[in-house]
Amino acid sequence: MRFLRSKIGKTVHCDQRARAPRCLSAAAILSKEVPSELTFIPDYFSLHEQCVLLKASLTKLDAVESRQALRHRKSLPPLPPCISPTKAADIFLPDRYYHFYEGHLDGVIRNYRETHLTAWPEHELQGLTPVLKRLYDLTPTRDVQTHLLHLASDGEIRPHVDNVTASGNWILGVSLGADRILRLESMDESDNYDVLLPSGSLYIQEGNLRYNYKHSILNAREFRGEKLAGGQRLSIMIRDLFRPNLV
Repeated sequence: MRFLRSKIGKTVHCDQRARAPRCLSAAAILSKEVPSELTFIPDYFSLHEQCVLLKASLTKLDAVESRQALRHRKSLPPLPPCISPTKAADIFLPDRYYHFYEGHLDGVIRNYRETHLTAWPEHELQGLTPVLKRLYDLTPTRDVQTHLLHLASDGEIRPHVDNVTASGNWILGVSLGADRILRLESMDESDNYDVLLPSGSLYIQEGNLRYNYKHSILNAREFRGEKLAGGQRLSIMIRDLFRPNLV
């Protein structure tokens, strides 16, 4: 596995640890050459690791759900073990069993649920600790905050720049579930980049790309002529804490 930065060549990236390895060419996941401030690894987490992260994330999100929503799913069978799914999206229940909010206070996010983490359930889920180590080993700095965001099948994140007084110089995102498109667009709308985010992918957005480009997660059904299956998507967003001298 390699870091894919700014150049689009003929390199092919394969997740060899999955039971059915998925190969993605750089040209298949990037619309054009992207800025050097974007670090992108399309296949960082194996299917098993994706399952572990998804289960842990859904556990934390469910813990803050309403009692009505929890009662609605009480009779359902437990989530499948991490040895059985053929793709990460198999872990999700149908949309109707989750309580998704129609809109965020700032209007940026639609059909979603979210929570901010203070701790992961490492003692409740076997195998979570080494996966978290692989994740947090990639953070540029160690003083961080973690946010879980679960989008419904028709959910989306509209163009925005994260509040520069609420977080620092970089954003790390992990995608789990349905493939979605990350769009990066300059503030004057003169420049934009599209990146297909497969499940298990990881990106880091920093520097100029963090402050001067809007980012959004599209609910699109096609990318460069290829159909996207759609479905729910969960992202793990890690940001460094705000330091005034960096703005």
